[in-house]
Amino acid sequence: MVKVDLSDFYAETETSETRAYEHALDIEFIVHREMQRSGLSKSELAKRMGVSLQSLSKLLNSQPNMTLKTIAKFELALGIKIIPQVISSYSNEAPLSSL
Repeated sequence: MVKVDLSDFYAETETSETRAYEHALDIEFIVHREMQRSGLSKSELAKRMGVSLQSLSKLLNSQPNMTLKTIAKFELALGIKIIPQVISSYSNEAPLSSL
């Protein structure tokens, strides 16, 4: 089996849209993980956020234009804080968060 390194391809094709989509996927993963951890249903999360179940479903379907206010609503409803981590694009540099 041949192993293929796609990192160069991703680096060459990355755009602000693809990066935004990645961020949305990260937040969606965090929200789902915290819902499972706390035994929270989508209905209860929507209620805590003050949004309809339909609106919550849209937000959880990789919405790349998620606002900071929406992220804050997720945080408050789940009792968590999502902390961004800065990681340098240059492989020889340490992540800024470790400085």
